[in-house]
Amino acid sequence: MFVPGTTSRPPADMAIPHNEQLVFTIMTQIPFIFVLFKAFKNLAKGDSTCLLFAIGGVIAAAFEPAVDVMGFCYFPREGNWIAFEWHGRPIPIFVPATYGWFVGGQGYWFLTVLRNERTTRPGVWKLWLRSFAANLVLEYPPLYWGIYIYYGYQPFSVGGFPLWFPAIHAVSPMMAAGFIFILRDHLKGWRIVMIPAIVSSSYAMANAGLGWPVWAALSADNGYRTTYGAGIATFSLIATTVWIISLAVPDKLGSIPKKK
Repeated sequence: MFVPGTTSRPPADMAIPHNEQLVFTIMTQIPFIFVLFKAFKNLAKGDSTCLLFAIGGVIAAAFEPAVDVMGFCYFPREGNWIAFEWHGRPIPIFVPATYGWFVGGQGYWFLTVLRNERTTRPGVWKLWLRSFAANLVLEYPPLYWGIYIYYGYQPFSVGGFPLWFPAIHAVSPMMAAGFIFILRDHLKGWRIVMIPAIVSSSYAMANAGLGWPVWAALSADNGYRTTYGAGIATFSLIATTVWIISLAVPDKLGSIPKKK
């Protein structure tokens, strides 16, 4: 399925190469195994938070087809080891585990940073930069190997990777951590089971709420003169969101006592 009325299309004869898909699948499972190890280690101590974050990250993978349709990202069917399909988009088996650690695992890590009494607002911006860099490391190899492709009039594309995509993806685990940090006094007892829903919904909200200008511009099919303006609007929304999340912590140490 492609956005109706647009001329942009990915290569019709594109196929996912077997060996590269195998290597990338293994590469993406290793961080998830580490997250699960941490999750069950914490669970043995009576803390299920990390595990619930990981579950929420895996659930967030269900939004991948919609994000791909609207953001003009394409996994070819040929050679694809399909985990699930939605909107006519086959999603490879490495995606759920990747979301488990990138959205869920990073979200838990960000939560621990927000809980740290020494965390200040500049530290929140550093979190975004680290997550942005992690997404670059994650996505450039499969793009080079031809496992998937971004198509259309993508703004701010460097080496075939439109940088507005990782900029948004870096925000989604931060949003999840921010929501749960703010709601910490309410997510106690049985209510902790709401964490997976918050984590997965944060991913959906980040992509739709921040990416909609570029989504609309890509669908308009008016060329780069439209998509670059939309890209600037999306980056502005991203900066605003990171700033809002940073308000949960002091501007500097000792300025605002953090709630226990």
